[in-house]
Amino acid sequence: MDLRIACHRDAGLSTLGWSELRELSEAVFPPEVDAAWPGRRIDWARAEWWVRIWTPTCQTLSSCARLVLRDATHDAHPVVVGGIGGLKTHPDWRRRGLAALAVRRSVEFFHAQPAVAFALLTCEPALVPYYSRLGWRKFDGTLLVTQHSVPWEFTFDRVMVRDIRFPGPTAGTIDLQGPPW
Repeated sequence: MDLRIACHRDAGLSTLGWSELRELSEAVFPPEVDAAWPGRRIDWARAEWWVRIWTPTCQTLSSCARLVLRDATHDAHPVVVGGIGGLKTHPDWRRRGLAALAVRRSVEFFHAQPAVAFALLTCEPALVPYYSRLGWRKFDGTLLVTQHSVPWEFTFDRVMVRDIRFPGPTAGTIDLQGPPW
């Protein structure tokens, strides 16, 4: 499959780029699904970067992931974490490896950032085996995030980590010192 893959700064997206992201989000999360999603109540981090994928026969965006680079701590030690969030693939293009490609491209991006120690994502429990096959490990410790300026233990989804410069921890306390992604 001939794909076009791009990694862009959030601030560098054009009006067309924002329109494509909105169209993809509406295809993946129609209004009735979006309205019922419990995660709507969570204050999520804004993307700093995007991985976007277009397929040759699709004139619009087919898959994307938002990326965050964050100064955080693990067991009170400073660390830079690369975060993947908002991974989505258009329903017409699912089960063709686009999400896995977006995750791999995201990990490549984190490897190119000299300060990133490890990567982190959160996912529904049913997706843990999928991400495990892509090289991610469960984090069984405590994930702290900030919600409306208040520290909060994140228990909404499962937390997974991936080695970048250092092994991703599987225990202890990670404090993202900001909202989750």
